[in-house]
Order: sequence, then C-alpha cells, then structure tokens
Amino acid sequence: MGESALPDIIFKELVTNPSEYSRILSIQSHVVHGYVGNKCSVFILQLHGYDVDPINSVQLSNHAGILFDDVGYKYVKGQKLDNIQLRDIYDGLQLNEINNYSHILTGYCGDASFLLEIANIVKALKKKNPAVLFYCDPVMGDNGRYYVPKELMPIYRDILVPMADVITPNIFELSELIGFSINNETDCLKAINLMHESGIKTVVVTSGLETSTTKFCYGSVYKEDTKQSVQYRFDIPIIPGMFVGTGDIFVSLLLVWMDKLKGDICLAIQKVIGSLQGLLRKTAQKAYCALFICYNCILLLFTSK
Repeated sequence: MGESALPDIIFKELVTNPSEYSRILSIQSHVVHGYVGNKCSVFILQLHGYDVDPINSVQLSNHAGILFDDVGYKYVKGQKLDNIQLRDIYDGLQLNEINNYSHILTGYCGDASFLLEIANIVKALKKKNPAVLFYCDPVMGDNGRYYVPKELMPIYRDILVPMADVITPNIFELSELIGFSINNETDCLKAINLMHESGIKTVVVTSGLETSTTKFCYGSVYKEDTKQSVQYRFDIPIIPGMFVGTGDIFVSLLLVWMDKLKGDICLAIQKVIGSLQGLLRKTAQKAYCALFICYNCILLLFTSK
C-alpha cells in the first residue's frame, strides 16, 4: 500500500467510525451578534475536544433580547431554515455516509414542521446507531409564557421528548409537558418521576423555582437495576442581571461532563453550575449596569474560557 493512500484511509476511518471519538450533531439557533444557541454550544463543545456538526435552525442578526421596560433589541433580521432545507442538508450527510454521531443536541426551533423533521432525523440516527445519545432541550418559554408557537408543545411531548435520553426543561416547560402547574419542590419531583415513568432516563430541571437569593436546579436519573430514581437538588446563588444563552450553555456543558464523568449526574451538574456561575460573574462585572442590574448582558464566552 502506497503512502499516498494513507490519508484517505485515515479520513474514511474518522468519518465512519464514531466509536473512537465523540461527534455531535447540534441543531439550534445562531446569531451574528451575541451568544445563544449554536453560537454558544459549538465553541464550548470544541473547547472540550468534541467535533461538532452544527445546523442552524435560524440565522439572525441578534437575539431578540429581554423586552423589559423598553430594554432590548427593537429589530431582529435574518432567515429561518425550513423543514425541506433541513431534510436537504441531512440527506447530504446521509448520502456521503458522514451522518455518524455519538450525540445529538437540539435547542430552539420556531416552526412545527421543522421540529417534526428534527424528530425524523433523530429517529433515523437512533436506528442507525442505537447507542447515540439524544440531549433534548425543549425550548418553549419561561416565566409562564411561550416564546415559540404553542403548537410545538404537543410535538415535543408526544414525539421528540419520548426519544430523548436527557431532557433539560425549565419549570415552565416541564409543567407544559406534564400537564399540571408546578408551584413547589414537591410538584417538581412528582413531574420528574412522571417523566421517568414515560421512559425518560435523565431529567435535569434547569431553573424556575427560586427564592429572592437562590435558584434551584434538579437532576434525576432513573436506575434500571433498582427501578428507582436518584434525585439531587442544587442551590445556586442568584447573580443579578438579565442574561440570554444560559440555557444553551447549561445543556452543552451538561453533555460534556455527563460524557466525561460516565453519567455521574451529581458531579456533572456541579461542574456545569461552577462554570456557568463563573461566566455570569465575569459577564456582570464587565457589562454596563443600571441600578446594579445588568440588562441583556452579552456573555463573555471567549474571555471566560
């Protein structure tokens, strides 16, 4: 065999044998200015040594911001990928036999037909490789309101979430998925257990229950051997400010540390929270503040790495 053939053989091995390394298909939003969706996730995952194939559900000039007391961006320009374009991109990966992934990560999607096509892709990838892990962040809304069309909720509930290995809803999203209002920790744990009963192995509730000084995060893993769930609560000091992109960072870091720590959810979430708190503190220190409250803080990912 000549030396000139070696690079081709090595390349073929890399793209067709994902068992030797981790490669992630990430379907999320993208912005030119700021950090949300894939703009957050790709950097974080690559920083930790993962190959990432990003598909951008939207390509926007900027995030919509936090519209509170006239604080936020007045204009958002850009394009949305539709379900036909998504299928076309995936067909290219499939035809070239480069649709080999260890993980799938999904985030913001603003269209029902697009979300259904994501479900088709996840189903195909799980059929191709039953070991692929699907991290589903069911992005629908927060603080009691939707910021995507409500028609996405039953698609998440009935189709996408049941295929997931890990889901990362906030309290509002969990309550919508489960069908009852979550007002306290007892309600939250009941909802988590119902998710386990529906077949979801790992549930991480990222935010939603809090006091004036502390936010609570919940992590739960269902153990097949004992038929019981192991649950943890994490108390997180509140850093004053209005931040965007934190959920996307959370799920990306969760994927990293769950993989590196072989599913140790307690230690993984501790590491996620530690990194995220450090990032928010640094962002808050550098951001413009009014009355000590930071509005629409742009996360300082690169200076915080």
